[in-house]
Amino acid sequence: MRYRQTFKSASSLIFATAALAGSTAFLGAPVAHAQNGANADAAYNGWLNAYLIRSGGQTYFCNSLTDRSRAFMWGQAYMITGVEDAYDRTPSAANKQLISDLLNTFIANEITPDPNKNLAWDSWDDDLAWAVIALIRGYQDTGNTAYRDAAVTNWNVVYNRGWDSTYGGGIWENMGNVPAGGKGGLSNWPMVIAGGFIYNSTGDSGILSKSQSIYAWARTHCYDPNSGRVYEGWNASGIYGDDNAYNSGLLVNAANSLYKITNTSQYFSDAQTAAAHVINKYPILNEDHPANGDFGGDQFYRGLSLFARQNNLWNTYWQWLENNAASSWNNRRTDYNITWNNFTSPTTTGNLDAMEAEGSVVVQAVSQISPITGVHTIFNQANGLVIDNASTTTQGAGMLQWGWNGGVQQKWIFSQNSDTSWNIINKYSGQSLDDPGGSTTNGTQIIQWGVNGASNQRWWVDQQSDGSYKIWNQSSSLALDDDNMSSNGAPLIQWTWNGGSNQKWYLK
Repeated sequence: MRYRQTFKSASSLIFATAALAGSTAFLGAPVAHAQNGANADAAYNGWLNAYLIRSGGQTYFCNSLTDRSRAFMWGQAYMITGVEDAYDRTPSAANKQLISDLLNTFIANEITPDPNKNLAWDSWDDDLAWAVIALIRGYQDTGNTAYRDAAVTNWNVVYNRGWDSTYGGGIWENMGNVPAGGKGGLSNWPMVIAGGFIYNSTGDSGILSKSQSIYAWARTHCYDPNSGRVYEGWNASGIYGDDNAYNSGLLVNAANSLYKITNTSQYFSDAQTAAAHVINKYPILNEDHPANGDFGGDQFYRGLSLFARQNNLWNTYWQWLENNAASSWNNRRTDYNITWNNFTSPTTTGNLDAMEAEGSVVVQAVSQISPITGVHTIFNQANGLVIDNASTTTQGAGMLQWGWNGGVQQKWIFSQNSDTSWNIINKYSGQSLDDPGGSTTNGTQIIQWGVNGASNQRWWVDQQSDGSYKIWNQSSSLALDDDNMSSNGAPLIQWTWNGGSNQKWYLK
């Protein structure tokens, strides 16, 4: 297949340095968005109009503007993650349905026909990793357990066949080329990312432990923690490959995932160093179209945005992301509002591959997402406890505070509504933080309830001058409060805002 052959033959992305006219700095707090949300919508909708096919009960991406056939397996999965990025930015019913339609078609074509009901027919382990990421993110977005189960099955397929003691560990990139081949970053970093998603969805400590082992091997064989340079992989001759933003983005994403789960500072440091290496070299990522696929910058944009949003670093990285989004937009083709990967030159008006154009969609999406969007643990400033759902799926269960333990019951998904309020949904139960009955009584214990979008499930999240957040209910106008208690099991209540530390919360 052309995509497999050309990409794997070079296996690198080459970026040229280019400065955005009129901009010399990338650090500092955002004052105003030159790129508004309408641009992100236009790029996303244009990309769908250009490449999304609905035919015969199936939904899929085609290969290019001129090749309307269904994209190959791993490319299909790769592009589905672009739709999932759009859902993170705009969690609409239409985007959720599109994710379901795409993944149902993916499973029907790639998994169901196989006698073993998995993707082991593909010998490339990185191919399966892209699929696992698309599937497990799809589960988190839709709650469809079939996607979760397929993700877990195929993660284990890769680990069980790909990990061995050759070169001290690591996962082979192509099982059809063992032992002559190599163990690439592409077959290791994405498995860590996928493993983090699976752990957050299932609490599977075995997959978390294996993901940490994969990361540890890749860190010592594919990464220079002093310079931040990320290499392609390792083979019998040692380290190989060049320095590209594609793998750098995967490392940033993988390191951030493990940091958010374990709070181990080394992961944070690795993500920070790898990010700085790319940002300092490349004011604008400019892929110069070698014969290796013409895509991949999206991995760095996605990884950097996650790292920034989840660690209160948006002011550090926002301007660089914004500059890249602006350069992409300014060089788009206006029929579909999409851009090739050379963000510093006008996009061709001829044929354009769907995967190449996806990068311009992702950079717009992840540059427009609020830094609050995503999964957080909610720590109280006064007592250091976190909001916990007590590992229950019971509707109406009272929400508690508990010492941080990293469990999925302590993780909350923040998604923004069109009125700029927030839904706060527990990852364990899938239920929303809820002011019962829209009560306006001080001291009312907050509960969880099935998501219904009502005002008593909508919350305003306002950052305070010390970096903490006031979280207050749209219906009652009362703020989340620790009830002046510091013991495990203390109830989470609401109370009239007084600005005390017991009403201030950190999102981590």
